[in-house]
Amino acid sequence: MALASQSTRSDRPVHSIRRSRTLLGTRGIIALCAAGAAFGGSYWLMSGDAQDAGVGPAPKSSGALLASTENATLPAIPAQLTAKPIAPTPEVSNAAEQAAPATPPATAPETAPESTPAQPAAAPQTAPAPTAPVGNGFDGKQLESKPQSTAAQSVTPGSVSEGLALAATDPVKARRILSEALLSGTLPPMESKQAADGLAKIAAQLVFTPVYNASDPYFFQYTVQPGDSLEKIVRKHKIGCDWRLVARINNIKRPEAIRVGQRLKLPKGPFSAVVTKRDYRVDLCMGAGSDRVVMTSLPCGLGSANGTPTGRFRVRPGSKLLNPEWTHPVTGQHFKADDALNPIGEHWLGIEGIEASNSSLAGYGMHGTIEPESIGRDMSLGCVRLVAEDIAIVWETLGDGCEIEIR
Repeated sequence: MALASQSTRSDRPVHSIRRSRTLLGTRGIIALCAAGAAFGGSYWLMSGDAQDAGVGPAPKSSGALLASTENATLPAIPAQLTAKPIAPTPEVSNAAEQAAPATPPATAPETAPESTPAQPAAAPQTAPAPTAPVGNGFDGKQLESKPQSTAAQSVTPGSVSEGLALAATDPVKARRILSEALLSGTLPPMESKQAADGLAKIAAQLVFTPVYNASDPYFFQYTVQPGDSLEKIVRKHKIGCDWRLVARINNIKRPEAIRVGQRLKLPKGPFSAVVTKRDYRVDLCMGAGSDRVVMTSLPCGLGSANGTPTGRFRVRPGSKLLNPEWTHPVTGQHFKADDALNPIGEHWLGIEGIEASNSSLAGYGMHGTIEPESIGRDMSLGCVRLVAEDIAIVWETLGDGCEIEIR
C-alpha cells in the first residue's frame, strides 16, 4: 500500500544539531525579559494562526502516515521521539537584567491574536499593583497568590516511604500511593521531592516504554488496522493527546513504519497538570478527580517577581504551536522560526484562566527555553518554562482544553 506523506512544518524532526547560543544574545534576552517582568510588560506570542497580525502562517496540523499492509519490520527502540538537547548556555548575571529598558513601547498591537496577549508580571507583595501598559490586555489588577491547598485529602504518615519501597515490586500500587501524597499538597519540601523523583522513575517502567503492564488501568493495547495512522488511532479512541505521545511511548521513530497487526500501547485520558510553584515542578496526570495519578514529574522555571499567576487554567484551544515565531513585547524584536536566540524554544501552548480570579488574564503559556539554568528559578515574564525534552512531553500530553492547576 502506498504511504501518504507526513512531511509538514510542524512534523519535521527536531534538528539533531541545535543552533549555537551566544553569550551576548542570551544576556540581551534575559535583560529584556527582566525588564518586562519588572514593569508588567506585555508578552505577545506571535502565533501563526493570526493572519491579521501579519506574522506568517501557522504550522499545519499533522498526522502519522497510513499503516502499510506490507511486512514492514518494527523500528528499533530509539531515543525519545521529540528529544532534542539544548546547547549549554552561559550563566547570565543579574547586572545585565537590571540594565534592561524599563518602559515597553507604546506600539504594542491592541488586536493581537488570542495566543499572543500580554503577559504581565505580578509585583512583589510589598509593591503596588502594576499599571497596565497600552494595549496589553491586562487590567492592571495585582495578581493574588493562591495558598497551596491542604484540604484536598489527608496523607497517611509514612506514605511516601511506603510508596518508594513498593516501586520495584509493585510500581502500579507505588504510583497510586505516591500520587495521592504528592497531589494532596500537604507534603513538606523534602518529601515532596522524594515523591516526585520516585514517580519520575516509575514513569520509565510504566509510561515511557512499549512494554504493556496488564495490571495498569491507565493503558490499553490496540492492534493496528488497515488504513490506520497514529493520528487516526488517537482520534478514533478520543485519547486527547497528540499522536507523538503514542509514538514516544511505543518508541516509534518512523511513524510510517507501523504495520497492520502491530500491537500498540495506548494511554487513557483525560490528561491534566499541576504546577507547584513552591517546588518549581510540573506534575503531568492521567485520569480525573480522585482517580488521577501522576504520569511523570518535571522541573520547571517560573516568572520573576512572583509573576506566574495561580488558580485553575486550561490549554486554550488552537494555541499549541511547534517551532513558533515570537516578538518581544518590550523591544519589538522579532524572532523567526529556527532562530537560535528565540527565548521560547520550539514548543508553545497557551493557557487561559477558568476562574473568576484569573479569567481576564491573558498571554500566559508553557514553553521551552534556551536557558536551562533558568529551571528552578524565577526568570520568565510569568510563563512556565521547561527544558526542550520536558516541554515536548508536556506539549504531546496536554491537548486543547486540558486543565492545568497552578498553586
